[in-house]
Amino acid sequence: MRLPSIHESEESNSMSAMTDVVFLLLIFFIVTMSGYVEMTLLETNLPTASGKTSDKVDLQESLTIELSSDGQTIINGIQQTPESLNRLFSRYSRLMPKAEFLLQCDPESRHNALVSLLSALAKHNLKNVKLLKI
Repeated sequence: MRLPSIHESEESNSMSAMTDVVFLLLIFFIVTMSGYVEMTLLETNLPTASGKTSDKVDLQESLTIELSSDGQTIINGIQQTPESLNRLFSRYSRLMPKAEFLLQCDPESRHNALVSLLSALAKHNLKNVKLLKI
């Protein structure tokens, strides 16, 4: 019994389809993971249309958090919303749980702002918190 012989052109065609599938899968995984890395691991200050940098805070070993008298939270000179604080604290709890948080409260600030900030830090299991006197 003789086996049918496969010509050279048929072998290259069957491998080209497999190569196309491999490259499509590779591109798919690179594109999906790059979005994940940008959203979770990298904090970059990208320029906006107005020419200023965005309001993201870089991951550092210590953050200075200021509570102003009007209830605003400022981290390293950048004003934060409660949503951005929650995202920042969750990122710190995942990537840098031993980071140091230095709290500075204005003497006229509200007590509930300090309590809510401390509860947000405790919720994310961030325990290295120090209160600074102005």
